[in-house]
Amino acid sequence: MSMQEEKVLHSVKDRDLLKRLLRYAAPHWKTITLCIVFAFLIVIADLARPFLIKVAIDDHINGIYKPLVEVAETGQSADLRLGERSFQTAEEGEPSTTEVQAAQRKQIVQVNGTHYLVDGWLPQSAGSLTIRSDGRLTHDEGGVVYEAQPIPSEQIAELRKGSFQSMLELGFWFLLTVAGSSLLSYRQSNLLQYTGQDIIYRIRKQVFDHVSKLSMSFFDRNPVGRLVVRVTHDTESLNQLYSQVVVNLIKDIIVLLGIVFVMFQLSVKLTLLSFTVLPVLVLLTFWYKAVIREAQRIARVLLSKLNAFLAENLSGIRITQLFIREEKQWEQFRDLNESYYKAGMRGTVINSIFQPAIGFVGNAAVALLLWYGGIKVIDGAITFGIVYAFTHYIRQFFNPLMSLAEKYNQIQMAMVGAERVFELLEEKPAISDPEKPISPAGRVLGEIVFDSVWFAYEGENWVLRDVSFRIAPGQTAAFVGATGAGKSSIIQLINRFYDIQKGKITLDGVDIRDIPIDELRSVVGMIQQDVFLFTGDIASNIRLRRGDISDEEVEAAARMVHMHDFVEKLPQGYRTELGERGVTLSLGQRQLLSFARAIVFRPSILILDEATSNIDTETEQIVQEALAEISRNRTTLIVAHRLSTIQHADQIIVLHKGAVQEYGTHHQLLAQKGYYHRLFELQYKEERAVSKEA
Repeated sequence: MSMQEEKVLHSVKDRDLLKRLLRYAAPHWKTITLCIVFAFLIVIADLARPFLIKVAIDDHINGIYKPLVEVAETGQSADLRLGERSFQTAEEGEPSTTEVQAAQRKQIVQVNGTHYLVDGWLPQSAGSLTIRSDGRLTHDEGGVVYEAQPIPSEQIAELRKGSFQSMLELGFWFLLTVAGSSLLSYRQSNLLQYTGQDIIYRIRKQVFDHVSKLSMSFFDRNPVGRLVVRVTHDTESLNQLYSQVVVNLIKDIIVLLGIVFVMFQLSVKLTLLSFTVLPVLVLLTFWYKAVIREAQRIARVLLSKLNAFLAENLSGIRITQLFIREEKQWEQFRDLNESYYKAGMRGTVINSIFQPAIGFVGNAAVALLLWYGGIKVIDGAITFGIVYAFTHYIRQFFNPLMSLAEKYNQIQMAMVGAERVFELLEEKPAISDPEKPISPAGRVLGEIVFDSVWFAYEGENWVLRDVSFRIAPGQTAAFVGATGAGKSSIIQLINRFYDIQKGKITLDGVDIRDIPIDELRSVVGMIQQDVFLFTGDIASNIRLRRGDISDEEVEAAARMVHMHDFVEKLPQGYRTELGERGVTLSLGQRQLLSFARAIVFRPSILILDEATSNIDTETEQIVQEALAEISRNRTTLIVAHRLSTIQHADQIIVLHKGAVQEYGTHHQLLAQKGYYHRLFELQYKEERAVSKEA
């Protein structure tokens, strides 16, 4: 698989991912519980509002027109009074089922602007009332005649006065539910955002900490852009899960259960009718689940590839411009960008189908309700307030379903992000601390021994073959050989950036695999040909933000490598900010800074990997003098192509095709007339030819 390709995960189960995700939320269980309580109260407030409107319509706006039962007592049990007469409101359904005497049945009606108290209960089916000349009322349907007594407008006004007071109270409670719900929602949102951000902060910190401890082999096969997406975009996708989805998902479920309960209390038939559309909803949900997860996963993989390409292309922008490759790079970017665009649009189209489909199903339920409920209101089986409340509850029922659809999309995004984040966290470092670590006794002397070392970066493509040598404490050893001979690999192995497959490497007699990695690398200072500088000032790049290294020590290290003079000439001296990767410094100045960085950490072993290749001849002479000073009583390893820079070495190890060809001092190797001698003669002739041309 290409380095730019990324494996797509399919085998991870959602419940396993959710278990791991919920573990991160466990420290915030009190806050989450409080938010769930808030959600419960918000739901109660939301469900109360349509019910309050129903009460206002049935009991107050149309309350005086309800069927009544005249009662003898005039105490608190009376719901309504007209003069000396007292009445109770008949319960819903009672007009068709009550067994009260006909003489007790009364109802207030309005005809031509005048209110009448009618003997009996009128049907609510289609038809109108007509006032006869004898003062009685006739209902058009069936021609039934009712005895009626006109009610003075003063008494109606008195009745309405009570309704006005009740409507004011209902309005107060309605406003209270709105205000309470808003305040609780505000507080809940703040708590959830805090919780989500804190969890994501910890996850991102864990991911970065884990990535920083992974071995070089991991970074060899994973481009930077991919890792950036994991640490930023994938972890951020989890934020919505914690700050929006978890608690609000519970809230939506409570809303659904609450609505179902209230609807069944109001009317079983209307509830069952409203839910006839649920099979369609289930089919839509299964379809959505089948397609959106894969769409999100593919989009995230393509985003990683796009970021990896951008990171690589922007890092190598000078090469792109130097070789006039802008058009070709643009074509690659266009293809990747188009693929990502299509993947994103696929998810967008799926959502644009699903959410309106949910809305359509909800409106279909409302249409059924208006048709059937309207008929039942006309027939008198149910009140208008119930139908009105049902229309609200149906919309409230489908709003959480649409919200659940959106949350399901967020959940799928979070699941895809979780897959990728947890895959990264499960990556085991190829290099790890030993179970029973051994620290070198006392001060590290710097004896390095390679004993029959075999090493390959991949499989059995051996880079080093049966390499053995010994570097005594305080010695300066140089490694020479053609490109690919294995010189830099030896340096990487001493730092344990990679582990060997066969043999043993020891430091002061201790196998380096038994030494804690931090301890091993703390005694090894390395200066490479390609110097990496961080964004920041010169001083922070020398001390690498270590607080225990003083400004005086930084300046002393800079003086030792003859860097202090040019730093002092800069506008802000050691506080001068460097550009990205130190582009404001010349190659030679960057190299000097890396020397100062290595020196200030006082390593027991100093490694120079082509460290003077970017320094001019005059500066190299100065650095060589500094190196002679700092390498005294310190084991020093030098990798160099220019043999003139290593003639002073106590031991020169010549490598050829991954094996030790010969070793000895400069003069000993020349006397042997072997491989080293041929390299020296070749370089000498080249340097002499160059000097003649100059």
